[in-house]
Amino acid sequence: CITDAKKGALRTLATQEGYKTFVIEDNIGGRFSVLSPVGLLPIACAGFDIKALINGAARMAVVCGINTPFEENPLRSSGYSEQGKKIELLVNFHPKLHYVSEWWKQLYGESEGKDHKGIFPASVDFTTDLHSMGQYIQDGPRTLMETIVSFESARSSVSVPFEMGDPDGLNYLAGKDYADICR
Repeated sequence: CITDAKKGALRTLATQEGYKTFVIEDNIGGRFSVLSPVGLLPIACAGFDIKALINGAARMAVVCGINTPFEENPLRSSGYSEQGKKIELLVNFHPKLHYVSEWWKQLYGESEGKDHKGIFPASVDFTTDLHSMGQYIQDGPRTLMETIVSFESARSSVSVPFEMGDPDGLNYLAGKDYADICR
């Protein structure tokens, strides 16, 4: 059970039944709980390497300057509002990243949306949203910035086939991997 250290119905049940427990500390806010037992236990049960996840998060904490004062951190999104940016758009190219984007919106909305400051976090799943949102992104007002989630290599490879006679005019993509085309 993932439970409080000392109180609550689940804590009582776990103690009575002798269940293994993972404690969620009182100072862990909901938006950060994914890197606590609340998020890590289900991720581990799904077969993912949580040690690698935590190591990656620790590396990103260094890269993103987690200990850098907010006003001095070059990666803070709120600085873009001073440049006329009102929206930060998180873009991904894989359906499995949809809920990562949803979490990111919660994290940024709660973290930066204070004191009438910050920018509006939004996300799109390309190529799904490319048709519906692409026009606005490309030709709309220049009030948004994009952060694109990309991976160095894909887990699998699917290449575009060659079509005799080039009926759709896309043979110039033949032999190229879909992941490379998205990038």
